[in-house]
Amino acid sequence: MASPATLSGAAALSPGHRLGRYEILAKLAAGGMAIVYVARAHGAGGFERLVALKVLHANLAYEDEFIKMFLDEARLAARIRHPNVVPTIDISDTVQTGFFLVMDYIEGDHLGALLSGAHKAGARLPVGVALRILVDGLSGLGAAHDLQDESGRPLNLVHRDVSPHNIMVGLDGVARLTDFGVAKAEDRLTHTRDGQVKGKLAYMAPEQASTGRSDARSDLFSAGIILWECLTGRRLFRAESTAATLHKLMHGEIAPPSMVDPALAPLDGVLARALARDPAMRFATSAEFADAIEEAAPAVGGLASSRTVSKAVAEFAQTRITRDRKLIEDAKGKLGKRKDPFEADSISEPSSADLSFSSSSLSFSKLSGVYSSGSATAVNSLGPATPPPALGSFDPTALPPMPSARPPTGSPMPRLLLIVALLASALLAYFWWQQQPAGTVVEGTPESGQPPSAATQRAPPPAPAEAAAQVAASPAPVEATAAPVAPPADPAAATPSPQEKPVAAQKARSKRPRAAKRPPKRPTIELIDNPYRQ
Repeated sequence: MASPATLSGAAALSPGHRLGRYEILAKLAAGGMAIVYVARAHGAGGFERLVALKVLHANLAYEDEFIKMFLDEARLAARIRHPNVVPTIDISDTVQTGFFLVMDYIEGDHLGALLSGAHKAGARLPVGVALRILVDGLSGLGAAHDLQDESGRPLNLVHRDVSPHNIMVGLDGVARLTDFGVAKAEDRLTHTRDGQVKGKLAYMAPEQASTGRSDARSDLFSAGIILWECLTGRRLFRAESTAATLHKLMHGEIAPPSMVDPALAPLDGVLARALARDPAMRFATSAEFADAIEEAAPAVGGLASSRTVSKAVAEFAQTRITRDRKLIEDAKGKLGKRKDPFEADSISEPSSADLSFSSSSLSFSKLSGVYSSGSATAVNSLGPATPPPALGSFDPTALPPMPSARPPTGSPMPRLLLIVALLASALLAYFWWQQQPAGTVVEGTPESGQPPSAATQRAPPPAPAEAAAQVAASPAPVEATAAPVAPPADPAAATPSPQEKPVAAQKARSKRPRAAKRPPKRPTIELIDNPYRQ
């Protein structure tokens, strides 16, 4: 865990300070436990998203009790998935700042600021807007009360700090509950000691303020206080001192809202039940409270739409919204756009292993051993490989030159693979050459592409025994330049009788040219540069 000395700068993080993948842009607010900043999260492909970071104060960042409370808030809030609860995205820890929460950034302001802005403007929050905000807040509160663990066991979560400052109202016209830092649940890491009070006294239920004990109905009492203040434009239990506030909370008279505005009479019964000091007389659930508001709403003009709420936010929180936008834009202008590691101009050059593997694979894919310099150049430059030209349109002079640069010397394996590929190709070419028949190619053979004629046929080869006797009797080699023998016109005449066979064989031996002895050929290795050479 970080020491206090290293956390001294956590109370005032400047724009550009990095907390992991989050970059601080501006400070939004400060509370008793933490400071809230607006930051931007970076991602691949120029991705950017604004988030809210809740960072513990420097003097609390190393206190075990507050760290456990902080972890409790993150763990509980992350389990609640509801559109009327501010989502908790992540929790992280750094050496310089300690723990911090990552939440969705809601452009707008909390309900307390809206009430203050309306008071400064000499007006009250419209009744329909107030009712819509309370119904949204009760929906989020009900989701928290109904929270269960993985096995389906109720967690009996109690917020214990339901107040106008913990209801965020965005420019989208949606109210969201936030700040579960002092919430109570069955499996919290920290448990409130008997008699310990947590929350804001002016918005507490009587049993919570007197004994410290609370349940879901205590949160509903707090929601009733908020509704009363939104409708009347006044504070219900605020006094000059803590003791006076507590006395009003426990014994003060709670006037119905119609005493301030007679038009609010249809809501008197709803607030009388919500603000009953006996928990048994209150609404049992958030859904029951919200249903009562919706039933009484038509008599006072009905619930406002989200568009109407958005207009009220833009009107009464204009100063705050304008200030936050300016802080964010100024910070972005000073910091500039962060370099995207996935942009094309920042792609690192391929390693020598990648280049060599591509080249060797290209060599082995051609059994003839031809190394296409054009394809190799395309691979090395990470561009598209140029396909070879058609057989009929091939121009030997248009073939790109072989690359003059030596292969990378990072590893000997690529060069060995290239040498093995060339040797294998040369051996294949040599074996192919050995399989070709010996002799002179004359007109009419398959190599010439012309049909054979009677005057250009090759003489039939002699029998093996006769050829051996003829070679032994010859004193010197004779050059093979004799003209071929024309076949007889009549097949019957060409067939000798048994008595004429020795004479015919002797004549054929005397007229047949003897093949000259060729010296034994040495094996040669030829590198074929042209893939289309026959």
